[in-house]
Amino acid sequence: VSVRPTALTADNKLPLHAVLVLNKKLHDYKHQYNMMGDTWVYPFGPPLQDYARQTVSASFRQVDEASSSDEAFANSSADIVLIPRPVKADQSMGVAAWSKINFTLVVEWTALDRASKNTIWLKTITADATETEGNGFTGKKHQRILMQKLFDDLSTKTHEAFQNAQELRGKQP
Repeated sequence: VSVRPTALTADNKLPLHAVLVLNKKLHDYKHQYNMMGDTWVYPFGPPLQDYARQTVSASFRQVDEASSSDEAFANSSADIVLIPRPVKADQSMGVAAWSKINFTLVVEWTALDRASKNTIWLKTITADATETEGNGFTGKKHQRILMQKLFDDLSTKTHEAFQNAQELRGKQP
């Protein structure tokens, strides 16, 4: 799965220092789809990590990364710890070239107060995308378009959720 970063506005960053947890579960996340004896495997881990980095960087004043929750909580200068978790991926498609492929990707975000380790915000983001299936010659092109639409939707919805979360406003000066 290869996607380019979604353009997000970074002019209204939240006034918090966040630590983004990019753990092994996120890195290794794959979706497997079986249909009529064929199997497709979508290695979503790397693009999910890129999406998480980009949306958090566009949303918060300062961002550090950690590979585990323990490492994140050890960052004494941070205000919050952000943990993205892929919940599910789902795909449906027809059997003809003119059919549509529908894809859904669900990611749950948890924001924890770094000092108390209490959950201060929990949000599930559902991204959807639809694209023409294509044929043997154009299928890969349509697959790339579908994945780009999916991650654009996911990035935009996540960025908006961060911006709209009163719990993530921090202490305003």
